[in-house]
Amino acid sequence: MELGFDFIFPQLMAGMSRGMLLFLVAAGLSLIFGVMNILNFAHATFWLLGGYITYSVLTLFGPTAGISPLLVIPATLVAIAVLVLIGFAIERTLVQKMYDRDVPEQLLLTFALVLIIGDVIKLIWGVEDRSVFLGLPPVELFGQFVNLYYFVIIGVGITVFAGLHLFLHKTSFGRIVRAAVHSREMVEALGIRISTIYMVVFGIGVGLAGLAGGVVLPLTPLALGADIDLIIQCFVVVVVGGFGSIIGTFVAALLIGVTYSFAIFLWPDGALAVIFLIVIAILIVRPWGLFGTELRT
Repeated sequence: MELGFDFIFPQLMAGMSRGMLLFLVAAGLSLIFGVMNILNFAHATFWLLGGYITYSVLTLFGPTAGISPLLVIPATLVAIAVLVLIGFAIERTLVQKMYDRDVPEQLLLTFALVLIIGDVIKLIWGVEDRSVFLGLPPVELFGQFVNLYYFVIIGVGITVFAGLHLFLHKTSFGRIVRAAVHSREMVEALGIRISTIYMVVFGIGVGLAGLAGGVVLPLTPLALGADIDLIIQCFVVVVVGGFGSIIGTFVAALLIGVTYSFAIFLWPDGALAVIFLIVIAILIVRPWGLFGTELRT
């Protein structure tokens, strides 16, 4: 097979869009662990739920207004709002009891959420795959036809990355969140309720998963069980990038997404093996990840 530009460019675009999807989901996962030290195995299941909520809003207004690309925006905003509220409720009722527990207990609780939310999805939406078709024509770029929606996902991913960076480094609440990563006691000594910070951070993280679910819906059909495959890749992204590092998560997501895009085409049966070989190689050199610190090992 000749690996010319006509092969490399489409695969690169597909890989970048896949990487941005991984980033949108893994960013919330990394943020929650970085601030709260909670490993949320149910994070990709929130992504799946966000996709189904977006689908319901689109199909509710689609028959009368037509499922246009612009309708995806309010539908996704609804999904984000619902997921943030769900995140607040779950943090208040369940997650806050796990702060002083070991990782296996955290994983047990969040895996239970995977099963519960999965059953809720079955009861409401059934077991059939769900998808929407926006009818966007491909665009010709450098002599190659590329799915126009790739640019939407890439643009959303870059925007979210820039927004999170500005939020964490340029706002007063973001600085408090970063301070809570290093010293929970210091933040509480300043009269700031750490429980409120944790609730907001968990809600933001879950909301990011809802955003990812809404954004990817026009590109990838929703299917029960897709969250399990995705959460494994998201953990890979977070580990490679460094737990708690948004920059690391962004770089690692692009690395994993692009590598997987080429590997699935060149070696379909061994694509995941290639990803984990990369993980092993990076962790041998830097056990704390590309942009993590030794304190996060």
